[in-house]
Amino acid sequence: MKPNISQLLVKRYFVTDLLVQANKSFDESAAMNLGFESLQIESNIATPEHDGEDWEVALRLFYQGSEKVNSPYFFRVEVVGFFNVADSYPKQNAEWLIRTNAPSVLYSTAREALRSAMASGPFKALLLPAVSFYTDELKAMINERSHGVMKDRVKD
Repeated sequence: MKPNISQLLVKRYFVTDLLVQANKSFDESAAMNLGFESLQIESNIATPEHDGEDWEVALRLFYQGSEKVNSPYFFRVEVVGFFNVADSYPKQNAEWLIRTNAPSVLYSTAREALRSAMASGPFKALLLPAVSFYTDELKAMINERSHGVMKDRVKD
């Protein structure tokens, strides 16, 4: 199978914040209880003001367990990227492409930056789970916008 080149154009991206903290209370002999429900993921997307301008996307991951969590590391990372959409892609679908795929690109970058930093730590590195940014809320927002009835009710 030959993959298709994405209509999402990645201009550049970079890590703007990275902190990995070894959990001094981590018990290597006990079962890990990572509690990924405590993993916070925020995606902020700046819509370009003019056609042809890049979309700016910032993705922030934050994980701070509680005393009940036996996790080797706590962390935060932010990755910022600039994206555009190929001219051949339908303009009415551009926002959907950006909101679902740009954060996915940045998430994989954040995941690798964290894994790399943790690999230098005293414990085995965590591998974050795969996530999808195509949510029911996003699906509804895009559907409403495509029908011209969106009233800015969804915040990034």
